[in-house]
Amino acid sequence: MHGPVGFSCGSIRLPRLLVPILAVLACASPVRAAIHCVTHSVELQQALTASAASPQDDEIRIREGIYTPQQSFEYVSQNPGWLFVSGGWQQAGDDNCATQSGRADTTLLDGAGQRQVFKLIYFNNPEPLPPTRPQFFIQNLTLANGVGRDETFERGGGLYALSSSNHHVSFWLDNLIVQNNSGYFAGGIHLSVSHGEIRLSNSLFVDNAAPTTAAGQAALHVNATDSVGTAIMIANSTFVGGTCAGQGTRGCGVHASLPEGIHLDVLNSLFRNNAISDLNLENGAAIGMGVGSVAFDSTLAQTISGNMVPIVERPLTGDPAFVDEAGGNFRLRDDSPFINAGLATFPGAPAADLDGNVRVRFDIMDPGPYENQTWDLLFADGFQ
Repeated sequence: MHGPVGFSCGSIRLPRLLVPILAVLACASPVRAAIHCVTHSVELQQALTASAASPQDDEIRIREGIYTPQQSFEYVSQNPGWLFVSGGWQQAGDDNCATQSGRADTTLLDGAGQRQVFKLIYFNNPEPLPPTRPQFFIQNLTLANGVGRDETFERGGGLYALSSSNHHVSFWLDNLIVQNNSGYFAGGIHLSVSHGEIRLSNSLFVDNAAPTTAAGQAALHVNATDSVGTAIMIANSTFVGGTCAGQGTRGCGVHASLPEGIHLDVLNSLFRNNAISDLNLENGAAIGMGVGSVAFDSTLAQTISGNMVPIVERPLTGDPAFVDEAGGNFRLRDDSPFINAGLATFPGAPAADLDGNVRVRFDIMDPGPYENQTWDLLFADGFQ
């Protein structure tokens, strides 16, 4: 399969895919315009507006809590600076954002069943090319109860992210819970990049819907890329219970558009009980954009639709044995056949799981965003 590749940052060699935040910060520009610490919804929108107006790199730290906007949280910019948005920040003394937990479930951006949760739009910025490639990082958040309305064709009830730039732009999403959102298309998340790459890792998608079309959980589009190897990656993520009306061959899990030059890797991920299909894979031949490629490794995906056939290595089959699927606990039980069934590692693999716990036990990762913390190697074969 096409393996993930690395990238250089000055004299530092770092993985380009799904980098932990410390590795990302090592490659950021030397000076950020601002670090914003926010504690309520008004402050969060103010920070997004200020960051959009800044040509430099900005970081928005969201303290643990529930954030319900009167309107969708929105970032619209043509400035090339990097943007970091992350939750799980905690107060210590007088510092509202002193430390960060590794948990996504402590910081909720809530659409309250009334509106899209988060819109992030980057427009074509003028020549010359920016000195660094614009990159957007969204981490450690729960995006829930968002609604993208049919009458205005709103895609991505939880997150709608669009780059129309001809410059290489990256969307990197890590440690997210995306739950109970709906949209005209792509109920949970819709990511569309004219030129660039998408990375989605260590995340949980549950019960997202597209009631009148398709791609209940997510839609991922990249038209062109400078990346060598992988332009779209899904890693260590679980997608459960996507629903939709269906649209031709498009089902209710994840939709990926793969024109010529675009390769998708799906690694260590679990798809379960998504209506019609878990993944819909479409090339660009019908619109004159050619045919990309796709590969799965250590992944459970029972139903594939579309006009592309993935290369599959080490497929997972059967029941993943979640702790309580009906109750919404998608951690693996101690008797799950998928414990230690993932890839041992890959460049840029997550450093911690969705609970903030150690990501690798017994030298191999579990598939999905959670690493089982109680299974014991000594008792795996009934030895006592």
